[in-house]
Amino acid sequence: MKFEISQYEFKDSNDEDWQQVSETFVLVKLVDAFDPLTPLLSEMLEGKEVITSEGVFRIKSCGDKGNDY
Repeated sequence: MKFEISQYEFKDSNDEDWQQVSETFVLVKLVDAFDPLTPLLSEMLEGKEVITSEGVFRIKSCGDKGNDY
């Protein structure tokens, strides 16, 4: 089994471009908006984007890497 550290991206509601952000940034923002957080993180690992009042969060797509679950 091969693991890779997730890389997170954020797109501000006023911006068109995604920017890479730290895991800490994402978790702090999401914990303020959602409770519990674990189901949401599971959805993100499945490729879903999370929309908040501040913008959109996602885990950066890594192509075919890391799909050996």
